[in-house]
Amino acid sequence: MKGGHPERLGALAVIVVFVVSMYTHQLRIGPLYVGDAVVDVLLTAFFVWMALTRDRWWPLFISAVMVLTLLVYAAPLLVPEISAYAVVSARVGLGILMALALLAGVGERWLMGEVPVFNRVIWRPRRPAS
Repeated sequence: MKGGHPERLGALAVIVVFVVSMYTHQLRIGPLYVGDAVVDVLLTAFFVWMALTRDRWWPLFISAVMVLTLLVYAAPLLVPEISAYAVVSARVGLGILMALALLAGVGERWLMGEVPVFNRVIWRPRRPAS
């Protein structure tokens, strides 16, 4: 509610990926969660696009976190003795870091005194003619 259009777009992307990953989580080839990896590649591309087209710092930070997440997917392929628990823990930790970066972006906007999109009046009822 306190963010602008980029923050809302980022939050919407994270929510959509969360919902989609509920259905794609079961797609797995060996130690690699293919469904989640594809969804996270698309989310990474989205945040890279946001970092290049918006005037905010947090999409660049989230893009870096997403690249680290993609490296976590490659870890079981490169180091076979790594446990599935370690991979899932790393993904959860990076997901929390991504959410905190989005929240920090909204907080920075609020601290700078920018008007949130939620407070802008888009439509006002007309007053009756007198």
